[in-house]
Amino acid sequence: MRWNILYISILVVILTACTVPGCLDSSSAGIASITTDKDLYHSHEVMNITVSISSQGNIGNATLRLRGIQDDDGHFQLNKDIPVILAPGQNIQVYSHQLPHCSSCSGLLEGTYRIDASLLQNGEIISNMTHTFQLKQ
Repeated sequence: MRWNILYISILVVILTACTVPGCLDSSSAGIASITTDKDLYHSHEVMNITVSISSQGNIGNATLRLRGIQDDDGHFQLNKDIPVILAPGQNIQVYSHQLPHCSSCSGLLEGTYRIDASLLQNGEIISNMTHTFQLKQ
């Protein structure tokens, strides 16, 4: 009988402790939005990319991966891994990227391009989102 009471007491303590937000999955995080400071860019302009990440707990060993502006040869002109440490709540990451020359010689024609933002934890993608913009000469 005493063992049953002990087991029930331990179970109640564990269940009560896990009602605290983030107890069951402290690594739960996701990209809430990705934006750029403009929708239309020209060759060699600086693009400011803002990524908002929501986290339910403290997360270390995370990486924000930005990929985009793929040229005709399949190479990404934007290819950046940014180490991040996330706190509970909203986390804002801003990255500035100078755009390449837009021309047929560089393999970047005028048009719509995209930026893929991925949040990785321990090397695995846990969230991603895409944003598009226009590139002109």
